[in-house]
Amino acid sequence: MTHGDDLLLQRPIASADDVAGLSSRDRSLLARWLADSTQCDDIALSRARSRVGLAVSVGGAVLLIPWIAELATTLPDHHSAHQWRLAWSGFDVALALAFAFTAFAGWRRRQIAITALTVLGVLLLCDAWFDLTLSWGTSEQTASVLTAVFAEIPVAILAFALAHRLLRETVHYVWHLEGREHPVPPLRRLPIIFVPTQAR
Repeated sequence: MTHGDDLLLQRPIASADDVAGLSSRDRSLLARWLADSTQCDDIALSRARSRVGLAVSVGGAVLLIPWIAELATTLPDHHSAHQWRLAWSGFDVALALAFAFTAFAGWRRRQIAITALTVLGVLLLCDAWFDLTLSWGTSEQTASVLTAVFAEIPVAILAFALAHRLLRETVHYVWHLEGREHPVPPLRRLPIIFVPTQAR
């Protein structure tokens, strides 16, 4: 046991004033003990859901590589819009990077996976929108509709759902550590947790 542990154990914590009287180091130690003792198994993502999200992210990144090559070599050089080939292949490069980074963040279990999933979902919806609107009335319309309905939109919804779930887990954890009463309010009504009350 460290010297800091001895100091904290010799000063029982029974009120907010007791906590305020602790040194910064001892408050950090107490917070770490509380965090280590917190059990949030009931809100943890199941391993199956984690594997599904990871598999979809990795698969999307891998499958987009040949598609980007296809676009770069087959799209017409001349179109009513300038740099048509660059615009589409560049967008799909961004989408592939979003898939890859989401997979990496999920694999490493990093909090930034929430942001990555949100960005991925938005890019997928944008891809579906532009595919549908720009192919409408052409020979590619049917393929664009099928791709949007069975691939882009469902995967975007999955990304948003996973991001929402992870954010809810984070909120539950912090809510529990702060000793707040349950139930936790919906995210749409939840203030930013780390902003001081006076600022809110």
